[in-house]
Amino acid sequence: MNEDSGPDRRSLAVGYVPGVRPDKWLTRWRERNPDVPITARRVGDPRAELASTPGSGGVDVVFLREADHAPRSAPAGLLRIPLYTETMAVLAARGHEIGVYESLSRADLEGEPWLDPVDAITASPDEVSAAVDLVAAGVGLLVLPQPYARALSRRDVIERPLEGVPATRMGVAWSSDREGDVMIDEFVGIVRGRTAATSRNAGDAPKEKLNARQKAAAKARARGERVRDEQRRGRQPASRGKGRSARGR
Repeated sequence: MNEDSGPDRRSLAVGYVPGVRPDKWLTRWRERNPDVPITARRVGDPRAELASTPGSGGVDVVFLREADHAPRSAPAGLLRIPLYTETMAVLAARGHEIGVYESLSRADLEGEPWLDPVDAITASPDEVSAAVDLVAAGVGLLVLPQPYARALSRRDVIERPLEGVPATRMGVAWSSDREGDVMIDEFVGIVRGRTAATSRNAGDAPKEKLNARQKAAAKARARGERVRDEQRRGRQPASRGKGRSARGR
């Protein structure tokens, strides 16, 4: 087995669904963690491809789409942070009259033929693409999240923002078995806008936590170092005793 693919390799694999452009987050990661490689790939079923252990072949963290009304608590087996609600869009064949509008509501399209709804959350990319083929052929209109629609951009189809329809929400998720994973926490912090000043470098090992005895010993060592430093400079360290008066008054 190639040593770079073993379970101890220090790298991060990111998965994303259609309509997500992770480039800016990958760039920020590389700026802050140049020694920790990061890769990204589009996934079909985002939950199925999550790795429960580092380096096991799946993705470590994934951008997934869910209903905007879904509970904000994470689904079973996942740790998940909701990010933003997606704008919805209506798709039509080029030349359709929706092209003269900047945005529309469902009421504006009363009487128009519609395709059977395609669930952008559960449908495969191939199923969505096939539905867009029907839109291009003039069979009917289709609703998709606008980022997804733009990811499928083609010359024979137009899209416009659509209000008054159920929306979708984007989130970032990882396996609950990876709770406390330093690299995942670092990446999620970048996605949420954490600055480099408040971010712990994922290339660094987490600091060891000290117990009370270790903390006391560390303070004693620090005091001893300060005393020795003052003695080297020819100064008498200040006494911490109580009830002693100064001479020469």
